[in-house]
Amino acid sequence: MDKLVKRLRSKLLENPAVTIKKADIWHIPVIIYSVAFHRVKRSKMDILMKMMLLTFKQAQIRRAANLSELLLVEELFIEDLLKKMQRMGLISLEKGIYQLTSKGQEQVNTGIMEEELKEESAELSYSPLHDEIWPGMTELLPEGNVELPLYRYADDDNLIDEDQILQVLAERDTGVDEDGFQTVVGAVNSFDQQEVEHVPCLEFLLYNKEQDIYYARVWNHWLGRWDETLEKQIEEKERLEWRKSLI
Repeated sequence: MDKLVKRLRSKLLENPAVTIKKADIWHIPVIIYSVAFHRVKRSKMDILMKMMLLTFKQAQIRRAANLSELLLVEELFIEDLLKKMQRMGLISLEKGIYQLTSKGQEQVNTGIMEEELKEESAELSYSPLHDEIWPGMTELLPEGNVELPLYRYADDDNLIDEDQILQVLAERDTGVDEDGFQTVVGAVNSFDQQEVEHVPCLEFLLYNKEQDIYYARVWNHWLGRWDETLEKQIEEKERLEWRKSLI
């Protein structure tokens, strides 16, 4: 940490008009969540499946043999497709007759077939102060960061919600494979808090005598860069006091 402080101070003082009036170190909380979710595989519905679904809508079909004769397709192939459609929730067997479900009707209308895949899990890091989900750290947190004082404007009111998690997972885990299938995150099944990480931040209060301004710079160890969100918050709350007390 000492090497980092020295490097940052040197960088800030490259401008001879700038002086460091105060320096401090504190931590902000980052909450680690365990998330369970499932993906959905999307593909363009083939002609045979669409014909079968439309047939269920227009006629009473009781057996695979009926469809096989009607569509001139091998019965074993029809049976496999019927099992797949039932598994996907596109059709149901009611009183011995295959019926189109609302999900099946929707997919017939769009021409896009959606197949739910197995549940997966992921770990996400959420900063309540920024109301953001952050990428994983590139460097380990230094030892002793738990003993650092909490950021004076820390606020625990922000809570993560399912829509935020879904958006992040969707942006990170959507893709198209070589067969043209699009895989997207369909839903978040659950998310549970696991632990809270204490992220060190280095704060510098600076004065530029040429411009006659005070301003803050805050180095966020997790992000590995200057944190404009925290800098703006500190300046909004304290700039008037700096002018009164440091002139």
